[in-house]
Amino acid sequence: MVTIGSQLIISGEIDCEHDLEVEGKVEGRITVRGATLTIAEVADVDADLRAPHIIVLGRVRGAISASDRIELAASAVVEGSLSSGKISIAEGAHFSGSLDMGRKTIAAKVAEYRAKTF
Repeated sequence: MVTIGSQLIISGEIDCEHDLEVEGKVEGRITVRGATLTIAEVADVDADLRAPHIIVLGRVRGAISASDRIELAASAVVEGSLSSGKISIAEGAHFSGSLDMGRKTIAAKVAEYRAKTF
């Protein structure tokens, strides 16, 4: 697992093929291929997120798209959109935005995501 520590501030694009945990501040876009992206409770993320499995414990502002599942923990604060076939929002989580669980929309996003990997 790769960790972006709580003291780091990153502005730009992150592209990773391993499990990634974000504890710091990120602005831009995060893409994780074939692994899990975790936004830690102390993280502050203003970015679009793409990964097969995304777990949010902290604050995220942006579009979150997962080909497998999205999980918002009780400590999560999310402003933006969620797009995945499986979405779990724990009691206590704060979510403001749109929710898309439509298979056609998700299939199109997965196809676009895969096209970018080649």
